[in-house]
Amino acid sequence: MKTICKILEYLRIIGVIAGINLAYFLGSDPQQQIHILMPFIVINLSGLTGIESVFFGKVAVELTGYKPSAYQRQSGFNNLAVAITAILILILKWGMYAEIAILSASLIFFFLSAINHAWSAIKEGNRKLKNLLRPIMTIILLIFIVPFIIRALT
Repeated sequence: MKTICKILEYLRIIGVIAGINLAYFLGSDPQQQIHILMPFIVINLSGLTGIESVFFGKVAVELTGYKPSAYQRQSGFNNLAVAITAILILILKWGMYAEIAILSASLIFFFLSAINHAWSAIKEGNRKLKNLLRPIMTIILLIFIVPFIIRALT
């Protein structure tokens, strides 16, 4: 099970890197870049995180240094709901503003989650590598993604 969680972690990272590169190199304008980027960020990050939390929760918390709880499962279901909504946005062609809205909601959640991980590391002494890396990876994610959103909205 640890192997599956590690694979999901690598898939999230690879998916984000692929999405940024594809948006940058294949997107002919900012709106198209968002259209390319959104599934790689939202469906990839929220979907895989949701799957990990719901189906591999015991191992996921072990790697993060948290304790198992119903809130983890609930958070996982929320992540799956966000990923499913992103899929609906694409299938039903709700447009760029819906894509930016779900992308923004996901990024805000991951930013707040990063604050939670930092709090856990600083205040609670949880020094697990995955817990320590989460805030750093989130800041890097925001540095790359927010300019795409700003360009698409201007």
